[in-house]
Amino acid sequence: MIRVNEEAPHVVSLTLDRPEVYNALGFEVLADLSKTLDDLAKEDIRALVVTGTGKSFSSGADLKEIAAFSPERARDFSLAGHKAFDKLENFPCPVIAAVNGYALGGGCELACACDLIYASDRAKFGQPEAKVGMITGWGGTYRLAERIGRHRAKQLVFTGEIITAREALGIGLLNGIFPAEDFWSGILGVAAGIAAGAPVAIRLEKAMIGRARPEDGVRGTEEADALRRCVETEDQKEGVGAFLEKRTPVFRNR
Repeated sequence: MIRVNEEAPHVVSLTLDRPEVYNALGFEVLADLSKTLDDLAKEDIRALVVTGTGKSFSSGADLKEIAAFSPERARDFSLAGHKAFDKLENFPCPVIAAVNGYALGGGCELACACDLIYASDRAKFGQPEAKVGMITGWGGTYRLAERIGRHRAKQLVFTGEIITAREALGIGLLNGIFPAEDFWSGILGVAAGIAAGAPVAIRLEKAMIGRARPEDGVRGTEEADALRRCVETEDQKEGVGAFLEKRTPVFRNR
């Protein structure tokens, strides 16, 4: 599910490898991500690159798995994602999201948990959870707003619209774009530049900047509780069912 590779001295890539489901994230993947990050944190890594296999960075939460969730299971799922994404956000060295394709829902949240986001010019971004009766459950209510501002974040989560890499760059979501044919070499160039810096200083800079939001745990619990409430609704079941059945959902506000 997750592949780890040393790309250059002190530069490691972590790749979501479920192309058959567009690198969707389920309980098992989140546990694997969490453990992998724990293991990598013990190594002398100075730049970590997170990416996906195939056409997608990550399509987000695995809706086939969510369809069978009880409200309590949904809350646990949200907390599992927060646990893994918080480890990513607090990883000792800088983390680069290399968005090679679709970064939707939890996939966009995964990118936002990284320090820097670079994308292929073919990448697409969005937070379409409301279209299936749910909310962003892995930090989207605060990490996305921190990157692009509260009003633009509201626009994305309220409308569920999918935006291009160029549009994402324009609203401040991305640090940069590379042409698809030069994408990986561009990413490794950024990573090598970071790895060439003073690692202790960079680790301290990252830690200090990270202290700007001390209430992470509170917000994560709030999101998990909100997702639990969503899964109690008929509209959530309708939204997920309609997605899986490839039909238009009919939401009844209940």
